[in-house]
Amino acid sequence: MEWILGILILVLGGAAIVVIYLSERISIFETLLGLNPKVTSDKLAEHVAFGPNPFGDLSGENLWKAMSGEDIDDQEIEVGDVDSLRPRYELVITRHIEMMLEDGRFDARAGERTTVKPLVRIPMLRGSVESFIPFTEASRLYEIGQEVESKPENAEKLAEEVDEIVDDLFQKIQLERKTSFGRSLLPATEDPDDDNDLDDLELPDAPGLEDQLALPSGEEEADAHKDAN
Repeated sequence: MEWILGILILVLGGAAIVVIYLSERISIFETLLGLNPKVTSDKLAEHVAFGPNPFGDLSGENLWKAMSGEDIDDQEIEVGDVDSLRPRYELVITRHIEMMLEDGRFDARAGERTTVKPLVRIPMLRGSVESFIPFTEASRLYEIGQEVESKPENAEKLAEEVDEIVDDLFQKIQLERKTSFGRSLLPATEDPDDDNDLDDLELPDAPGLEDQLALPSGEEEADAHKDAN
């Protein structure tokens, strides 16, 4: 009886997966046939090129506004439950911040400067989404990446500034920074006193020969054996 129940559960699970898969494809067919006005040709092209958007209709600056509690001008966009999307959005905005710093460092090594991108596409496990950071913060993160390479002696102060910028961004979108972005993204500074500390450590002296237990010689063992007898 139990194996019949197990087979039934597998069948129902497979049927659910098929239904979910077909439901996503139906919207595409409806667009091709002109039956679904919400799914435009632009959305279809974006779906084909970049995969599904994990945040539904929210993308780019509209996604930022939804997370920060601002009004969205487009009334046709369905915002939905923002709080349930916030943990996933934290991964997106974190990657965006990393990209700004990495772009600045990469361009500095190449002796170049490129236009700051407050809007970038972030690939995810399934699909992708456009992420937006206000230009002022995005520009400063890029400049910090440049300064890390050109002025490495200021890495400590730059790391602190990165965390301050992240705190401001996260406060706007109702997130809390759990780790130091500056420490993890900027090169670690080497402390010259570390080597001296190692030199100052007092290691215990190796035991001398006099501290070792002396093993009895063969003659002593033989004498001891005769005395015992």
